[in-house]
Amino acid sequence: GSDATHFIAQPDIIWDDYVLDSQQRAENMVRDAGFMQDVSSSVLASVKDLFPNLQPPRPLQKAIDAIPEAQLSEPCLAIIEAPTGEGKTEAAMLLAHRLAQTQQTDELYCALPTMATSNQMFGRMQTYLRDHLQLNTEVVLVHGQSFLVEDELRIEPLDNGDGKTQVEAVEWFSSKKRALLAPFGVGTVDQSELAVLNVRHNMLRLISLAGKVIILDEVHAYDTYMSTIIERLLQWLSVLGCSVVLLSATLPLKRRLALANAYGADASIIGEGYPSVIIAKKGEPIYFESPDAWQPNREITLKGLEIGGAGLTDAAENNAEWLMGLVKEGGCACWICNTVDRAQKLYAALDLLNVHGDITLTLLHARFPLEQRQKIETELADLYGRNGKRPVRGIVIGTQVLEQSLDLDFDVMVSDLPPIDLLLQRAGRLHRHARARPDQHKTPILYINTSLQQDADSGLGADAFIYDEFVLRQTWRVLALPKQVLLPRDYRPFVEQVYGYTPDPNDALFEAWEKLCKKQIKEKQEADLRLLPKPDATYSFVAEASRLTFEENENSAAWIVAQTRLGEESLNIIPIELVDVSHGQTISDAPMMIVLNRKADYDTALKLLRGNMRISNYEAIAGIRGVAIARPSKLFNETALLKGYTPLLLTNGRASFKTKKGEIVLHLHPKLGLVIEKGDN
Repeated sequence: GSDATHFIAQPDIIWDDYVLDSQQRAENMVRDAGFMQDVSSSVLASVKDLFPNLQPPRPLQKAIDAIPEAQLSEPCLAIIEAPTGEGKTEAAMLLAHRLAQTQQTDELYCALPTMATSNQMFGRMQTYLRDHLQLNTEVVLVHGQSFLVEDELRIEPLDNGDGKTQVEAVEWFSSKKRALLAPFGVGTVDQSELAVLNVRHNMLRLISLAGKVIILDEVHAYDTYMSTIIERLLQWLSVLGCSVVLLSATLPLKRRLALANAYGADASIIGEGYPSVIIAKKGEPIYFESPDAWQPNREITLKGLEIGGAGLTDAAENNAEWLMGLVKEGGCACWICNTVDRAQKLYAALDLLNVHGDITLTLLHARFPLEQRQKIETELADLYGRNGKRPVRGIVIGTQVLEQSLDLDFDVMVSDLPPIDLLLQRAGRLHRHARARPDQHKTPILYINTSLQQDADSGLGADAFIYDEFVLRQTWRVLALPKQVLLPRDYRPFVEQVYGYTPDPNDALFEAWEKLCKKQIKEKQEADLRLLPKPDATYSFVAEASRLTFEENENSAAWIVAQTRLGEESLNIIPIELVDVSHGQTISDAPMMIVLNRKADYDTALKLLRGNMRISNYEAIAGIRGVAIARPSKLFNETALLKGYTPLLLTNGRASFKTKKGEIVLHLHPKLGLVIEKGDN
């Protein structure tokens, strides 16, 4: 109502005319903002009609077709568990469209674990609305850096016949506070979590989600802290009458029960079949169905990687030489590392050996500038996606970013030891699609970067700082027994043997288990501190909430921030190559000269932001912040878009800092990304 563009002051207008004019202006405003878009599809809610290109449908999708209408006549919680490649995304879309038939709207918000996976889903959602729901509408990308990539990711904007595209209609939703109000949205789970954290305007976020179907993907990937927030979110969404669809490769049974209970459903009796579809409603029995797998009896051979001895193999040169031999006769291999440093060293060793350039090498991790990382992700999809033009010999080295939602397919895989559920997720990239394989890779083999001998001690190394020791060691115990894994049969037993196992005091893992329990209690307490109270129609928590309101700031990890994720401190940085004392250059294929002590215009700020990345090395963070404090610049302090980001000033691509433990050197390498290593001193 305070919008001066649509509501122009007219002090001399008579009352009757004012009422009529205001009504028309309000209607114009709502239409121009984008609320009048098509939100209800007339396409029949069956897999045959919605996805004619997926014929015959996969068993999981047929199971969604078979859910009785009565189960979907009211808001519900759906939990879909299936291995990667079984068509979970299409199943979720089909279920959302079936629910739309009773809610009279197809509006939805799809929440994913990372910005990268959100960006990928953004393109799929646009295609889904246009080609499958046949709606002349647009999707809004909702995350902290969406304004940098949304225009680039938008595909073939539709024309209403009046020369105006729907892109213009969704611009009103570009504000971070209003983005979730858009009828159709794709973004990070963090944006929905903020609806139940004690931040300003959280009620606006709750109202934004009301009336939509909320799809939460990769639910297994969230720790105790995030899971506590999600459970509170489910409580509120249930009260608001929202239907929620949870997608996961597989969930521990205890975790699945907690999610259903949070929504208000009696989930005391749930089947254990896998894959599975669950429909849970308040006060009614659980609907459970376990469809067949589309890829039944996928047999994967597990092998321990013991190059040069038992335990964790961390010699990059030896590993690289072995990998080169793995694809010598052809094939596409992937090694997922648990740390960026390990991935960089392995790739560098491969690059040295690939003297003739006849092997296509690719490296992907989180310490590439945003623009460069997006290019790498696109290249990976073009090479190893469903319809990719695969190289004769290719090797991909990456970190955890490869295990979530990226539709990639490899002939052979290697993985550092992660928790069992994440390992199974990684295994989903092995022989993912039906295609001809090189002779030596006809059988899918997953190498684990550790000894799998029962009498060996699994050396965890740096991995113990990334994942919980108990979960890693129990995962190793489970993997040390079989040499052949049959999927999806072994999904549920494997996960339960790790997450459902309680050691007795005589067990060697008892101390690690106690440590994990204490950590989980602390994480839950941290989440409870920031959460809104449970929904209660008889209790107003306004006064309570006003006493402690957290700040919504995605670029900070301070205690007062309403964190949607709990972990070590991180810092968003923007590398800048120094030219002289007052000038620098952006890091990109076409560098732009910038003035450090001058406020940047919008285009320059966007150019800088496309080079941003996030780091969590505490020594590097301390060094970069120290320089920023000692050399404050108007470029970052006075440019609104750059607030919350810190410059990394480089000379010839390098910066060094003195720490208590010695010198640390940061090097922005064109192939390796940001390398962080100890200096010579």
